[in-house]
Amino acid sequence: MDRLHQLKQRIANQQDRTFSCKLDGRVVWVKRTETNTAPRWRWLSALLAKINRNPLYIPTHAPAGAAAIADEARRLRHLAALGVPVPEVIAAEDDWIALADAGTSLKDWLRDPGRSEHEKSLVLNEAAIALARLHQNGRWHGRPALRDMAWDGERICFLDFEEDPARVLSQEQCQMRDLLVFVHGLYRYLPAQSPLIAQAICNYKAQAPERIWQQSVQLVDSMWVVYRLSQLLAPFAGKDVRQAYYALRFLRSPEARRRSRMRWLLLTTLGLCFTLANHID
Repeated sequence: MDRLHQLKQRIANQQDRTFSCKLDGRVVWVKRTETNTAPRWRWLSALLAKINRNPLYIPTHAPAGAAAIADEARRLRHLAALGVPVPEVIAAEDDWIALADAGTSLKDWLRDPGRSEHEKSLVLNEAAIALARLHQNGRWHGRPALRDMAWDGERICFLDFEEDPARVLSQEQCQMRDLLVFVHGLYRYLPAQSPLIAQAICNYKAQAPERIWQQSVQLVDSMWVVYRLSQLLAPFAGKDVRQAYYALRFLRSPEARRRSRMRWLLLTTLGLCFTLANHID
């Protein structure tokens, strides 16, 4: 019985969208396609992108069906040919793709209570450097969340290439988006005060193209309204808002912090003046 036939039999006996199985002694991960519709807020995101001229707001949802599988298989094979650390494509058909196991996801690595801070630091720094090198080579991931990066004990491997923002963004915009997604992921799985966050980001900065770092900081600086709103809502809103606030706070330049304090002081002063005027009247 050939490998493809064995694999199809295992897929036929499974109901989960994503699952692992053994094939010729190797661990293989199978992912089925899913029906994917554009999120309801897509029109609002597109409008915000146009008004603010901010590429981060441009909606970049993944395609669905056979097109999604074909696109991911194509990207993975292309990146592998360029030497980018991605899982081997074992097989792909219209409604599923099978990939070689690439190790433990960074999300699970960080959540493992048996891992020391030194081990976590080592792996996060390797991930930051791997992302920086990807950008140095003119490539991007699209959504390098920590759950979409794996460590096998020797190297970082990039996973899940369903979404390709290059359909609507330039190369540099894709890389800037990668950086913000990565930083947000650090705050998602680590305490906000963890020194591992700054270490990982500094390792990225040291290895990445300088223009990508500078343009990312400038982009975050321009988002001062979003920053202030997330700061105000952070104590009451969900963890996604808090993590976004922490990520923006870290990436803002010192100049933006000073300007923001002046804007905040101005708005507070104006509000106080209106309040006093109402009382005097």
